[in-house]
Amino acid sequence: MAVALPFLLACSWSWAQAQEPPGADLAGRLGCFACHSRQERSRVAPLDRVGARLTPRELRLAITFPRQLHPRAKMPSYAYLPPVEQEALVNFLKTRN
Repeated sequence: MAVALPFLLACSWSWAQAQEPPGADLAGRLGCFACHSRQERSRVAPLDRVGARLTPRELRLAITFPRQLHPRAKMPSYAYLPPVEQEALVNFLKTRN
């Protein structure tokens, strides 16, 4: 039994990771969830329904040059990310409908 529990926990963790949309892990590593929450009770700005509120172009702009979209934004620019990672973030945010 002692061997089975860690195995089950590892399987459930990897299953949960597999359920995350692409870009969610990257958002976590970049620290996005320190300010943005996946629920409405966010510290700064909720991510819920962001995919319905902003177009893919606006999402891209918010990631790369946030102050162009919101002049008083405190969010850093992620323009330095490779295009494939920027697209992964945009795709993740599009799923937040």
